[in-house]
This record gives sequence, C-alpha cells and structure tokens, in this order.
Amino acid sequence: MNSLFTRFLRHPGQVGALCPSSRSLAIEMTRGIGMETARTVVELGPGTGAITSEIIPRLRENAGFLTVELDPGMAESLRGRFPRARVVCGSASDLPDILKASDTPCADVILSGLPWAVFPTQLQDEILDGVFAGLASGGAFATFAYIQGVILPGGIRFRRRLESLFREVSCSPIVWRNLPPAFVYRCRK
Repeated sequence: MNSLFTRFLRHPGQVGALCPSSRSLAIEMTRGIGMETARTVVELGPGTGAITSEIIPRLRENAGFLTVELDPGMAESLRGRFPRARVVCGSASDLPDILKASDTPCADVILSGLPWAVFPTQLQDEILDGVFAGLASGGAFATFAYIQGVILPGGIRFRRRLESLFREVSCSPIVWRNLPPAFVYRCRK
C-alpha cells in the first residue's frame, strides 16, 4: 500500500496530512497569484498532485513548471501523471540550487504544500529563505495552513516569519471543504 496515510505513518516528520488536499483548497491556492502570466512556476511538496492538477491548466503555454518532491516514490508517480511538469526529487531547502541547475534564475510564482507545522524552526527558516531567494522581485508565494495550527506556537512563529520576509502577507477565507479545514497565505516579495 502506497497511500498518503501509509507514508504519513512511516514518515510523520515529512508528511503532514492523512489525506490529499481537496480541490477546493487547490483552487484557493492558485487564485489571485498571477499564475496565468508567470514565466516560471515552482511547486514545493506536490505530494499526490492535488494542487498540481489545478496549477497545470492555469499555466500559460510557454511557462516553465518545476516541482520539488522529497519522496522518490511520489516523485516518480508525479512524473507519470504530469508530463508537463519537470519533477525534481530533492529537498525544498535546496530550491536556489535546484533553480540554478535548471538554468532558471528565479520563479514568478512559488506554491507550497509543505507541512510547515511538522518542521523544526531551522528547517522552516532554511526553506523560507530559499523561497525568498528563488522568487522574482514582485513574485508571489502561496502556502496553506490548517486552522487548528494557527494558535499553536509553531503557527504563530510561522506567520511572524512570513511577515518578516515578505512585503505583503494576506490570508484567504477558511476553506471548509478540506480535511482538516485550512486557509491560504498569499505573500508578495
């Protein structure tokens, strides 16, 4: 069995959810961040591809699309399901090096399905620093958080970190049609 639930049980520090993101959350993630005009879009932690499925139809024809997935099995599955995506099996903390190896100076839009709440502070900081470095000036970063995590120390710390990095940080309405309910952070460099 190769389900998200099984992967969660095996690697709880890498997989932050028991089931994939809903289509409603995926739509909210891709809304209003300029994907339709972006030259380069990056997705961090695509997992099963729930958000990837909403990204691809919104890409302009000649846009570059790069996904970074840590789990080799999931990366291989993504390659088979989404030939439009360039799937890199690696760590999101290496994003600047991955972009450089792809001959891409920066991304116009970066979306993340990473489980921020399960990451230690140092890893959160490494990944966010890489996102900021890899994002074009004026570029957009979108990620989500589960509502129950907002009041926890890690959730508060994560929000403060976003606000210290980006010139603009906003939150979507709660997406109730997701398990668990979540909201999207939209950040602008």
